[in-house]
Amino acid sequence: VGEDGRRILSFSLSDKVLEAGVMAAESDELKDSVKAFADQSKLAASKAFSRVLFSASNARSEAVADMGKQLAARLAWTLSGVKPSIEIESAHSMAVKSVEGAMSKNDGKKKESAAELLSFVESHPLVSSCLTFDMTPNISSQAVHPKEDGGQPNSPASSLSLRVLNEAYVCSTDADDDERLHEKKYEQCLDVYVSTVVNACNMANKKPNDNERKRIANLAASALPHHLVSLPALTPSSLNLVGAMCDIDEISKKALIKSSKQTIAESAAAHAAKAAAEKRATAALLILRDVAFQRDAVRQSAIDCAVAIAAGRLPASQPIEDKALKLVMNVIYPKNADCANKVVESASKELEHAAIFSIENHERISKANKANARKKEKSGHAIRSPLLPQSEEEKHALDRVRKPVVLFMALCVRRPEIIKIIMEMSCEEGADVLAKAVKTNMPKLAKAAAVKHGAANIALKVSDMASEAEIPLFLSFLDNIAPATEKSLPSQELIDACHEIQRKRLDANGDADPQFVIPVLSGMKREELVRKLPEFVKAKDDIFKSSLRRMSERLAKYALIFRIEPDQTETTLRGMSSCEVMVYLHQLDFNAVGLPQPRYLESIQLCLEDDNLFNDQVIQAALDHISGKFLEGEPLPLAYMRTVILTCSKHESLHSWICHVLLPRLVEGRVYNYKRQWEGWMRCAKSLENTGDHGVSSLEAIQKLPDEQLKLYRAKYPRK
Repeated sequence: VGEDGRRILSFSLSDKVLEAGVMAAESDELKDSVKAFADQSKLAASKAFSRVLFSASNARSEAVADMGKQLAARLAWTLSGVKPSIEIESAHSMAVKSVEGAMSKNDGKKKESAAELLSFVESHPLVSSCLTFDMTPNISSQAVHPKEDGGQPNSPASSLSLRVLNEAYVCSTDADDDERLHEKKYEQCLDVYVSTVVNACNMANKKPNDNERKRIANLAASALPHHLVSLPALTPSSLNLVGAMCDIDEISKKALIKSSKQTIAESAAAHAAKAAAEKRATAALLILRDVAFQRDAVRQSAIDCAVAIAAGRLPASQPIEDKALKLVMNVIYPKNADCANKVVESASKELEHAAIFSIENHERISKANKANARKKEKSGHAIRSPLLPQSEEEKHALDRVRKPVVLFMALCVRRPEIIKIIMEMSCEEGADVLAKAVKTNMPKLAKAAAVKHGAANIALKVSDMASEAEIPLFLSFLDNIAPATEKSLPSQELIDACHEIQRKRLDANGDADPQFVIPVLSGMKREELVRKLPEFVKAKDDIFKSSLRRMSERLAKYALIFRIEPDQTETTLRGMSSCEVMVYLHQLDFNAVGLPQPRYLESIQLCLEDDNLFNDQVIQAALDHISGKFLEGEPLPLAYMRTVILTCSKHESLHSWICHVLLPRLVEGRVYNYKRQWEGWMRCAKSLENTGDHGVSSLEAIQKLPDEQLKLYRAKYPRK
């Protein structure tokens, strides 16, 4: 009895036991008798350790239980290399399986780290047994009992796992030599614990009908956030393992499967297991949130993990990915400037992963696309839109890169300056799939950025960022920033901004590039479009045709009409109908604007070949308007009769109108007084004179010619 009246507990150790222990610790070669004694000592220690564990777990007093767990934690680290007894061997086996499960999902350096973790489990079997003790089936059900003083068996203060982890941390801080080795032990110990929690959740997901596994998974998942909050330090690897709890895609799919062989109870169990798994996955996201808010040292790692889940790189079900996206964008990003910067940094890493994936798979996808194109060409199928996947390989790749693109674009709306990053990565050589994903989702980014920052302002800002290589993506952005509804026209501010961009970004020859104003053509005044028409005619065919579509895209109901200004003193009409486009193209003075005649004629022919925009009715309306003006005294455009002849060849439906209306009208306007037009009229009349169509012939128009012109016509084209 001590001076304070308390009993003193003392231990004595015989010289023989001490000598055997020293020799075993120094790994000296042992004699058979000493070796047998050492093995018996280890066996006795193992059994004693098991009794301590079970006694602490079954103690009705929380103080006794806490003392027992403290003792077990200290002994687990002290008795390094001592194998667990048969009573707790299953706990050690579960730790091994948990680590092996983590190894199977890693590669490269992460796999090497997981191999070191497995080596740690094998070299510290009692430590790993303690970490998994409360999560091992059968052992857990036997060991946990309610406390007489109302304590919770898995509360942080009384947790055996927490005691072991704290013991490891104390060793890492008190070590005088080889400090990094002791720090690594704490990190590995923490990884084993979290791996075990993840494994317990996976086991419950695999067998929805096993109530014991379900109970253990729920207890482990509910205790995990409390334990992590109580721990003195966390590691990036442990947070990545926490993120693995979101991998519940398998149980989610299993719950959706409907089979006639499945009983009502099995179906209910699967749905209950899915709900429980989603609850645990949501808890994992909340852990990442709390770590990001409370732990400065590992904030970046927690945000990296949450962003990786939202971007789809770390496996998770669709609902959990959506929750992760909302967590990142609506909770973590607005918290403070540091969190916002780290979210952008993490999202940039995910976008870089997507770019690398796109480049690495470029050749394989290109081959698949070409093979698929050849098959479609042979079968006569139409070529799909360039933004749609051209093969199954490209479809899977687009699904893979779409999520990081969407996430990064959501950040671009809040920070327009980082649009430069997504354009740069998308324009890397071989990153075609990433570029396609960006263009596919560009409407969302452009419209959201226009609403938040103003269409004109954001257009000018992005223009200043874009390099020459990034022009196609910038044009896609500009194309989607303009309103797309018939009732909503581009604002004058946006039109002025596009003109300013065009002035700033001249091409290699110092000429203005018409592509920069194409998105706003539907909102420009018709008078201005007439002045800019030569620019579009001079451009490449695809740019020219794109400009014509934009001019008329909001005037579909006026396609057959040449509109008249309501007030001749003020121009108010915007855009150009299809009919107006054809009329103004014919009236274009190509010599005055420095346009070669062949290009002028070719531009009209390109319109005639576009059946979608310039069908037979549009052509008829345009020719009719020009011929009407001819009767009023305006000269016929140079290419007019050439267009009539081409129309005869292309649109048989207009033969009757040309024979009975157009040709007589031109005779009435004395077309024969204009040499070139008269030559064209005669050729057209000749081509339709003997068509063979019932009731369709130009003979009636020919007979309306004055005698002199009729003789000239018959002299050149004798009647058969």
